[in-house]
Amino acid sequence: MVIMPKEPISIRPVGVVVSDFKECSRTFDYNKESMVYMREDLTDALIGIEYFSHIHVVYYQHRREDWLRLIEWEQDEPPITLPFASEPACQGVYSTRSPSRPSAMGSCVVELLKREGNRLYVKGLDALDGTPVLDIKIYIPHYDAFPLAETPLNWCMGHELITTSRHFHWDTVNTGLTLGLRTGAKAMQILGIGRGEAVRAEIAGGHFFAQGIEGATGCSVLRGNLFFEELHTSPGQWKLLLADNSREVEIRLNDHIYAGASEVLEVDEYVLFAAVQVREKNNCEDRQ
Repeated sequence: MVIMPKEPISIRPVGVVVSDFKECSRTFDYNKESMVYMREDLTDALIGIEYFSHIHVVYYQHRREDWLRLIEWEQDEPPITLPFASEPACQGVYSTRSPSRPSAMGSCVVELLKREGNRLYVKGLDALDGTPVLDIKIYIPHYDAFPLAETPLNWCMGHELITTSRHFHWDTVNTGLTLGLRTGAKAMQILGIGRGEAVRAEIAGGHFFAQGIEGATGCSVLRGNLFFEELHTSPGQWKLLLADNSREVEIRLNDHIYAGASEVLEVDEYVLFAAVQVREKNNCEDRQ
């Protein structure tokens, strides 16, 4: 039996951040310089730290409420799941670098530029001015760097990393791809056509969603019969219009977030699709 501690833990800060970074923002320039002002009684504890090029800074997110207002979060507790950009899936906060930490603890590896007494001048610290610093720890590449560590593809696209986790990529990021496959297959079924027989596809949604439709229908930008509008929105605004020589079908998606690709493969069509409309010779027939 595991007994989870319930009592809060009190930690006295060892320093404070002094920075021009004073307001919450969705982005941060990691080339910015700032300073960690350590408690004067801890000055001797810093002896020798100036010989290291990088350090870990652990801090308390004292203005997390400002960040929650920035993202228009209205619930009492901070979110523990966050949506993927352009994907109808979510990920837990512990698989992100989001400020929405349940413990309100933040950490950052920074470049140590110089030390002057109890002042540490650093570059790349993503903490706001006035942030309480809870701990400082030296960064040692032999123990702290793992060049072959796997990272999901969505992180690779945003951070130019060279390694991926294919398993994680399929289960989460490829939710959109799977949704596109099912949407494309449904449209072809309604029109009674096979792959490669559609004359035009118009898609609005995430790029993986479009790739799934391309794979299912055979329509392609290279063939000149696929037109794509990328939307960085939830699936409620995603749609497909697929046409053959005499009819066209438009499928709109429900605004639903999926746990992973396997869920998209298993759920009923009423969960996936908000509306299906077939047009033939200027006549419209609605199907659910």
